[in-house]
Amino acid sequence: MKSSFGSSKNEQIIAAVGRKLMDISEKMPMKGLRDDEIARSNRMSTFGDALTRFGTVFGPKTLEDVLRVSNVSKKEAEEFMQLGYTQ
Repeated sequence: MKSSFGSSKNEQIIAAVGRKLMDISEKMPMKGLRDDEIARSNRMSTFGDALTRFGTVFGPKTLEDVLRVSNVSKKEAEEFMQLGYTQ
């Protein structure tokens, strides 16, 4: 039986990508960015946060939950995941 407090290897990888996305968003220079670019950075950070909680007791359990909680489209989520894996 899976422990409610443990996480699988895949969940740990997803959480690492989420932390990386939040770091990228935090360190992104905001000076000179348009409102829509700042909003995208905020969505990336929110998406990263949802990934760090993926599979936890009160966190999102499915991709649809992650997209709903972070208010991110599937296409944008794919872009963020690619960015999180390559950085």
